[in-house]
Amino acid sequence: MKKHAFLILVAFVAGTVLAETWEKPAPIPREKGLYRCQIHRGGGKKARPDNSLETFLWCWGHGCTPEADARLTKDGVAIAMHDATLKRIGRGISSELAKKKISELTWNEVRDVDTGSYLGPEYATTRLATMESVFAAMKGRPERLLYLDEKGAPPEMMAEMSARFGVQEQVYYCSPNWQLIPRWRKMAPKGRSMVWLGAWPKNNSPAEIARTEKFLTQKLDEMEAAGWPGIDQIQIHVRTDLSKEDPFCPSTPFMKAAIERCHKAGVGVQTVTWTEGENKDVYRRLWALGFDHFTTDYPDTLFALLPEFAAGK
Repeated sequence: MKKHAFLILVAFVAGTVLAETWEKPAPIPREKGLYRCQIHRGGGKKARPDNSLETFLWCWGHGCTPEADARLTKDGVAIAMHDATLKRIGRGISSELAKKKISELTWNEVRDVDTGSYLGPEYATTRLATMESVFAAMKGRPERLLYLDEKGAPPEMMAEMSARFGVQEQVYYCSPNWQLIPRWRKMAPKGRSMVWLGAWPKNNSPAEIARTEKFLTQKLDEMEAAGWPGIDQIQIHVRTDLSKEDPFCPSTPFMKAAIERCHKAGVGVQTVTWTEGENKDVYRRLWALGFDHFTTDYPDTLFALLPEFAAGK
């Protein structure tokens, strides 16, 4: 208990010291913010290849925001890559290369690897994108937003690079570690941010619901005690089981209270479910709880629903 109180005190002091170093974007009505819906890894589970520039252009073309996972190669090149290795998406490479971590490989070793054929031969020309190329595609296009998930590329580096391309205001720096956000916002005062929170429950049992809600409460308490330092959005991971009366873990009452709590602080709330993500009614039920936008692994399902949500239905 004493340790928990000490951590909250430290967080509060850190938030107070940095609180005046950034500008908080003005809130927007939830139905007007649907273009901030996030497509996981840019192309979802199977719609388009992970983290490629072609995929990001496709996502922007549908009026949504892609996620780029920013990693560093051995020689310090920032690239968009979700996995730690090329094993899942790399084709035409040796088993030794597939097993090595991206951080152990140079840009020259990975730049020509086929990272699209895992979804089909029509994507055989897909290659990994550098973060510089992603920011270049955003330059002069303020409607092109990006969720940049921290996978090893430090916030200071991403702040400098996005500023160099004039797109800092279009970038949401994302991490499960909310204490990285003040570092980002100190370097990127007009940048945006999101903290994603996932307890990964194994099922929707009372024990797992209690564990998940305890985890989320602790994180929300820490951020609130720190004054929500530079945090624009929270993302809550939700496990869905439609066989239950309340299909959600965390529970519906908990999520309603969490959304209200965040909204009172001027913090937007996003949700993602990794089960039942192809079911349109799941999105409708989550939207009715008050979430501002979604992340999805099934972009075609979400694309079909966005006009309905934008119309206020």
